[in-house]
Amino acid sequence: MKLFSVVVCVLAAGTAGAAAQQRSPDGFRACNLTAREIEVAKALDTGVSDGTSRIVISEGWYKLPPNACTFLWTGPLQYGQYLVYAQDKVSGREWTGTVPVCVAPQAFTIRASTCGPNHQRRLFRQVAVGRQNGWTHNFTP
Repeated sequence: MKLFSVVVCVLAAGTAGAAAQQRSPDGFRACNLTAREIEVAKALDTGVSDGTSRIVISEGWYKLPPNACTFLWTGPLQYGQYLVYAQDKVSGREWTGTVPVCVAPQAFTIRASTCGPNHQRRLFRQVAVGRQNGWTHNFTP
């Protein structure tokens, strides 16, 4: 009877662990909870300096249909903070923050501490994820 109880407990723990993983998958997920398509950009402060300032890597644009989600970073989160920005080009709405980051009008990857001639600065929102392996950031109406 003890062996049966141990097996049932182990199976239940495995099922609970699988359910927990489904609720909070590893990675940084962005969700568009609006009724319009938005474009999302992401950035990460590398913590490395080029001698004058810290290097930030920014990438965009991820088109996100209404009520859809996408992973901006996959796998267990390795940093305590991530940077995100979104825009609705049709309405002109922006989801901003306070951290200036370089972006470009078309699809881009920028690895620099300063903006080049074809770049613009946008104010990204800093999202503190702490020690979480998975995080969901919602862009709301």
